[in-house]
Amino acid sequence: MKDEKDELLDELFRKARFMKPDTGSVEEHFETRLLAVMEEKRNDQALWSAWSWRLVPWLAIFVVIVGIGSFTIDPVRSSDLFATFSSSDDDYQITNMLAGG
Repeated sequence: MKDEKDELLDELFRKARFMKPDTGSVEEHFETRLLAVMEEKRNDQALWSAWSWRLVPWLAIFVVIVGIGSFTIDPVRSSDLFATFSSSDDDYQITNMLAGG
């Protein structure tokens, strides 16, 4: 009795080894699902792109306001761009700061 069950089990294993899995349901409409996922990701990226371009004018206005404010609050400036690097007063302040004085 045990031999019959073993033989039946061996036969089932042998058939299972030669049987190929049915992938038809997985392959069905694969391209459609893939394109839907790609379209969804593209829409997510388009949303971020749209918001970033919508914020550009507001950020430009902010930069202009900060620029105008910096020129009106501190109107005494040198026209020389390197004046801060060549000023002897800055050297004195840096030396005092580094020396702890």
